[in-house]
Order: sequence, then C-alpha cells, then structure tokens
Amino acid sequence: MDDPKTSPGARTRRKSNRRIVLLGLLVLLAVLLTLKPPFVVRPLTDRTGAGVGAKNGQRAAAGFVEPIWTSKVVPTIEDKAQDLARILPEIRADPEAAGQKYGRREATNPYNYMVKATGKVTEIHNESQAGTATVEIPGLNEKIALQIGPVVRGTALRDATGIVSFNQFSNQLDYADVSKEMNLRALQTAFAGVEPPSLAGKTVTFFGAFTFDPHSKSPILITPVKITL
Repeated sequence: MDDPKTSPGARTRRKSNRRIVLLGLLVLLAVLLTLKPPFVVRPLTDRTGAGVGAKNGQRAAAGFVEPIWTSKVVPTIEDKAQDLARILPEIRADPEAAGQKYGRREATNPYNYMVKATGKVTEIHNESQAGTATVEIPGLNEKIALQIGPVVRGTALRDATGIVSFNQFSNQLDYADVSKEMNLRALQTAFAGVEPPSLAGKTVTFFGAFTFDPHSKSPILITPVKITL
C-alpha cells in the first residue's frame, strides 16, 4: 500500500512507473512470441498425400474390377436381366414384394435390379456432366433415362449382381472406389464405337442396372453395360 504520508504527486509517479514497466514486459513478451512461437499452424490434411492416396485407390479399384468385368459382371447382367416393361409396373405397385422377387439390396437400402429393354431414344440431355438419354419403351406408360456420362451416378452396377460385397473390403472408401470403376467401365463398354448423341431418334436394346427409390419422382435411371442398335 502507498504510504498515506506520501504526497499525491509521488503516488502518481509510482503508478506511472508501474504502468511503464508492465507495458515494457508485454512488449518484450510479444517480441519473444514472434521470434519463437510456442505453436506451429499446419493444414488439417496433407493435400499431396491425399492426392497420392486417391490415385492409389483408383489403381486398386481398377485391379479389382479388371478380372471380373468381362468374365462375371457383364455376363451376369446379360443372363439374369429381367424385362423392364414387365417388372416395372410390379415394382411400382409393391416395391417390397417386387424387390424380394426380382431385386437385390444391401441391408435395408433400396433394391437394385438387372434389366433389359428395347425402346426409342427420344431425347439426349448432355447439358450437365451426368448426361442421360430418354427412352420410350413399348408397354410402359413412363419414360426411362439411360446414363450416358461422362459422370455416372449411383451404385446400381456394384449392388445389383451380388458379385461384389462390402465384406471384401477393409473400408467404405475402397468399396466406393470399386463402384466408380465399374461405372466407368460400363460407359466404355456400352458406348464402344458409338457416340451417345448419335443415338437420338434410334431404337436401341440395352442391358443394365438401376436402383429403385420409392420416394423419388425422377425417371428410372439405368446404368447400361451393353447397348445395341
């Protein structure tokens, strides 16, 4: 405590000196922290490593799909494909019963179907990367959409055949990479020798797979593995 006998002027000078000392200490601390900070700021993820990891995942997926694509996947779809015009009304009427009869699913996910059909391509939609071709099929009162890429949505090809299961992989990322690789190969196989826009106005026969979501209002979206004119 200040001596009560100390003059007001002396007390003021002491307070001023303490402020100056405190300010000096703060400045010194700031300089020390600038020269040698106690922490280092780093990115949360290693972008370079992530890119290498993604490429490794793609190569691993390609290695997994390569030996089964032409020997198992495509032949299975060709052999077990159901007539779309026949089963789609059943699916619409009772998704659960039709799914158990014709489809396949993982756990409680939507059912996936292997199908075939013949119809006329009436429209080509390639405004976005996820392009589609609209097909009118005799006997169906709704139009369907064939995926023409270059981006293919969904996992129907992977999930419809039963050839690939999650138990074959150590994590979800590898499982997803295989689906992407199968979608890529589907486009390469289905549109080998033909440009999708050239299909407009033509009648095509296709084999492929789709996932049925009973809550979706969009047209049935089919990933083709084979298309013939």
